[in-house]
Amino acid sequence: MSKPLRGDYNNEQIDKLYKNCKEITLKNRILAIKLVYSGWKVIEVAEHLGVSHKTIYNWIDLWNEGGIEELKPQVKGKRREAYINKNEWIKILEEIKGKGYTLSQVREYVEKTRGVKYSYKGVWNVLRRWLKVPYGKPYVLIGKQSETATEELKKN
Repeated sequence: MSKPLRGDYNNEQIDKLYKNCKEITLKNRILAIKLVYSGWKVIEVAEHLGVSHKTIYNWIDLWNEGGIEELKPQVKGKRREAYINKNEWIKILEEIKGKGYTLSQVREYVEKTRGVKYSYKGVWNVLRRWLKVPYGKPYVLIGKQSETATEELKKN
C-alpha cells in the first residue's frame, strides 16, 4: 500500500532537485521520493536503497508536510569543545621537538604536563588529522635514504 504524495511537484521538478543536491543523505531521500513518484512500490524502494519500508514512509510523511525543507537531516546539538586547543597543541609540539617521542609517549607527556588524558587514537587524530603533522616512527631506516635521514636528524 502506497501513501499519496503531494501534487504540487512533478517528476521533472523532483529530478532537478535530485541532480542539484550535493548532500548525500538528502540526495538519498529525494531519490526515494522520486522513485515513489515514478510508480515504484515502497517496499521496492526500501530494498533498492537499503533502508526499511518504515523509513521510506517517514520520508514520504516529511515530504508531504514541508517538501524539501522537511527532508533535510536535522543537526542535533553542538560540537564538544576540545580539551586542549590548537595553540596549546602547537606549544606541546615545540616542547617535544627533536626528542623522538612515539605517539604513546606524546600521550603520556600530555597527561603528565597538562593533566588531560587522551587515548592513543585521540592523540593520533589531533596530530595527524587536525594539525597535519607528518608523525612517523622515531627511528632511522637503513637503506638508500639513511644518509639523508641522518642529516635531517642532525639538523633537528
